[in-house]
Amino acid sequence: MDKKLLSLTLLTALILIVGCAEEAQETSSASPFLGGTKGIVAEFQDMGIRNERTGQNEIYEGETFPIEILVWNKGEDDVEPSNLLVSLMGINLPDFDNITGENDPNVEEGALSNIAKIERISEFNPEGGEIPLNFIESDADGANYTINLTGSSYNVNLFASVVYNYTTYVAVPKLCYNGDPANTDICVVDEEKDVFSSAAPIQVKKAEEKRAGSGIIAVEFDVENVGSGKVTKQGEGFDNRYDQFEFKMPDATEAANWACTSGGNTDWGRLDKSGKAKIRCKRNTQIQKNDAVYTREFDLEIKYKYKDIIQDSVRILKS
Repeated sequence: MDKKLLSLTLLTALILIVGCAEEAQETSSASPFLGGTKGIVAEFQDMGIRNERTGQNEIYEGETFPIEILVWNKGEDDVEPSNLLVSLMGINLPDFDNITGENDPNVEEGALSNIAKIERISEFNPEGGEIPLNFIESDADGANYTINLTGSSYNVNLFASVVYNYTTYVAVPKLCYNGDPANTDICVVDEEKDVFSSAAPIQVKKAEEKRAGSGIIAVEFDVENVGSGKVTKQGEGFDNRYDQFEFKMPDATEAANWACTSGGNTDWGRLDKSGKAKIRCKRNTQIQKNDAVYTREFDLEIKYKYKDIIQDSVRILKS
C-alpha cells in the first residue's frame, strides 16, 4: 500500500476514534453524588491498656475501664437528633457498675442516642460528622466488673447494636420521554440508563427503561443491601425473616404521573435472602407520538432503618 494512502487511512481512523470518544463523553452523565457504600460507622475506643503483642485490651481486677463508642457519618444523609440509637449487648449489665442509665429509671441502661445532628459527607465536609458516645455515668471513672474472678483472667466480650434512620437518594439523569419507537434522534427508551446513588449501605446497582404499552414508559431499578446490616422500615422493628424498605419520588407533582411498586407492594418492598430487590416505576400518562421528545432526570428516595453490630473486648487479669 502507498505510504501516503496508509497515512491518510490511519489519520481517518484516528479522527473517527476521537470523534466517537467525544460523542460518548458528551452523552455520558456525571454523578450528582460523592458516592460510596457506607452510612453510619461506629467503633469501640480502647478499653484499658492495649497489649501490642496480642492486640487485646487489658486491665487488672478491681480496675475500672472506659466504654466509649465513636460514631461517624460516612454517607450522604444527615442523621437528625434521636435518629440514632446505640445499645450495649453481649454482657449482663447488672454484673457491672457505673454504666449509663444504671441509676436513672427514665434512661434505658446501656443505650444512648444522638442529641445533635450528625452531618453527612459533602464537598465541604468530606469526612462527615462524628460524635462520641460515653456509656459511663458522669460521676464515675469507668465501668467496674463486680464478679470475683475464679481463674487467672476473664474476657469481657462487648457488642453494640447501631441503629439509625437513613435515606438513599437515587438519580437517573436522562430518562427518555418518547412515544414513538421509530424516533431515535433524541433518545431511546429501551435501554439501560445511567443511575447514581448517594453514599449509603442501600444502593441501586442498575436502572433499565422499558416500554410498558403504547406510549407508556417504565423504569426498573435493581436495589441491593451492600452493607452487612439488617434493614427495616423506619418506625418498625426488625424481622429475622426478611428485610424491608420504603421508597417514593420526592417530586409530588411528578409522582402523580407514576406508580412505583416492588414485588406487588406499593411504595415499599422486601429484600430477598441475597439482599436484593427490584423497584418498578410505570408512568400512567400516555406519551403521544407527536409529543415533544426529551430527556428528564428521574429521582427516587429509598428510606429505611439500618442496624449494624460491632464488637470488641477487654481482658480482666487476676491481681
